[in-house]
Amino acid sequence: MPKKIVATLLITSILIIMMACISTPKADTNLAQTEMALQITQTSMVMSLAQTQESMNMLATQNAMQLTQTALAVPVTENSTDNPASPPTAPEQPTPLTPSQPATASLATNFGSPEKWSDGVCDIACYFADVTGDGKADFIAHDNDGIYVLPSDGSSFGTYTNWTGGPSGCDKGCYFADATGDGKADYIAHDDDGIYVLPSTGSSFGQFTNWTGGPSSCDQSCHFTDVTGDGKADFVAVDYDGIYVLPSTGSSFASPQKWSDGGCNIACYFADANGDSISDFIAHDYDGVYVLPSTGNGFGSPTNWTGGPSSCDFACYFADATGDRMADFIAYDNDGIYVLPSTGSSFGQFTNWTGGPTRCDQSCHFADVTGDGRVDYIAVDNDGIYVLRAR
Repeated sequence: MPKKIVATLLITSILIIMMACISTPKADTNLAQTEMALQITQTSMVMSLAQTQESMNMLATQNAMQLTQTALAVPVTENSTDNPASPPTAPEQPTPLTPSQPATASLATNFGSPEKWSDGVCDIACYFADVTGDGKADFIAHDNDGIYVLPSDGSSFGTYTNWTGGPSGCDKGCYFADATGDGKADYIAHDDDGIYVLPSTGSSFGQFTNWTGGPSSCDQSCHFTDVTGDGKADFVAVDYDGIYVLPSTGSSFASPQKWSDGGCNIACYFADANGDSISDFIAHDYDGVYVLPSTGNGFGSPTNWTGGPSSCDFACYFADATGDRMADFIAYDNDGIYVLPSTGSSFGQFTNWTGGPTRCDQSCHFADVTGDGRVDYIAVDNDGIYVLRAR
């Protein structure tokens, strides 16, 4: 209770008692009046207390209303737990994802030291192609009792398996290329009565089928490579009057289409020299190496990519040795293996990638047996298979 109200009540009570004592001389009367004064004083105090309590309640109510208004004036967020009057916290923004850039491998500039990958040899011929579909060229040995495959594991050739289950021959030539378009090289046998394809299952060669339906010949040379750009190796016949293409349908070779009237003075090759994933027509002539880019349905105009005559003492090859997805010009000469990198429109400066003479007892090959996108130098010698990695 406030001090001022208590003091007022006390003073009022004392005054009433004094007045009662002074105005009445008789004791009984004084006593009665005194009792009456006390009752009045008690009643006044009760009323004053009630009024005081009402005032205090009203004050408390006003204070509560002020606090409520203050609380409503401050925004409360879901994240505010301990202090509802704290300002809202901005939601955390997700960090934008940056597309990862493909790793760019350095271009190879030479062939490394020879590594013996297998003691095996081949009775008839050796080939290197990816028949398992893992991106690495495998060792394929054509023997008297069948076609054996020794899968590459990137550092050696594994256990051999007879993929034909018995003897298999080719009247005119054997090839290994992906004619079905499933990423695995198939066994292609050029026989007298047609071109047979035995699809790779990844662990064997399946049932043979005559994809030409009858005899088919090449006046100068036959090739199996993707010149249409659909991922399937087509049948390319180099004839006396031009270049004919029989596109692969995935289950047969279609009717022949004449793609070029041109020929080759020395030899014809087919590889992707300009990096568009379609094999081009490469003509090795007396005055240079010409490239006729494939358009997918024909070969374009010839351009001399060496700018002048170019020769190979032993053999010429066209494959991607540098790792930029463009086939380079590889010349096997008396003093080493020379590589002229493709620029996409010409063959650049030649460099001796072996640093000196090198030989192959039986045959030389260039295929990516390590799976790094660069063809390696493979020497088939009398005592086994040696690999010189592109690096």
